[in-house]
This record gives sequence, C-alpha cells and structure tokens, in this order.
Amino acid sequence: LMPLYAIASWYGIFTQGNTGKYFFPVALVGWLWAGVNIYRTHRLDLGIVTFFFVLVASLCERKYGFTRVVKLALSVSSIMVALNYSLVVVFWKQIQKDLVKSKSQLWMNIFWGYCACMVAFWICAAAKNHTRGENGYNVV
Repeated sequence: LMPLYAIASWYGIFTQGNTGKYFFPVALVGWLWAGVNIYRTHRLDLGIVTFFFVLVASLCERKYGFTRVVKLALSVSSIMVALNYSLVVVFWKQIQKDLVKSKSQLWMNIFWGYCACMVAFWICAAAKNHTRGENGYNVV
C-alpha cells in the first residue's frame, strides 16, 4: 500500500496542484493510516497529529476560501508532515534495529523509500501551495 499511496499523492499534486484539492484526500488517508498504526501497535504515530493539521487547514480552505491564513496553515502543516516523515530517514539505523525483528529486508527497503519519497512530496506540496496565489488564483 505504501507505494500506491505515494503514487496517488504525486498524481494529486500534478493534476490538482494549482487548486490544492489534493490536500484533503492525501491527508485523510495519512491520518487514517496513522490511526490504524496506533491501534495495531499501541504506540504513538505522530502522523495522527501532523495530518490532522493539514486536514483542518484544508477544511478551512473549503469553508473560507484560500485566505492568507489558510495558505500559511497549509504550508506550515505540510512542512510538519514532511518533518514527521523525515524522522524515519534521520533515525533509520535505530528504527531498522527494531523493525528487523518483525519485517523483511524488502519491506524495510520499501518503507525507507516510501518515507523519503513522502518527505519530498510534502516539501513540494508546501512549496506549490506557497506559490499558488501568485499564478492567477486570488488570495484574499
């Protein structure tokens, strides 16, 4: 599922990047996935917090429009999600020691690649969002 989610996320930014409509579905899947992880492992997945901020900002855009505050909230919350994914990349050696007990080497390679890909995705989402109002889209 990880590669499929990453592909769908990138597809969303390429097809709906100028509107930001991809934020809600991508963040919703990430938030639900984090909730499932918490339920299954009984350990905190910070995605439950970081994706929540993207969801709230996205819902605010739907209700109030693409205001400066919404623009800032979407950009900052996207960076928060990127930082959350980057924790896996930064602390990989430590995480790998824990995962090797229950996961295959193939799964661990896919997981690391997925996290690195999603760091890049959320940084691009923040950057694309930051410039969204400058390309003919009104910012109130």
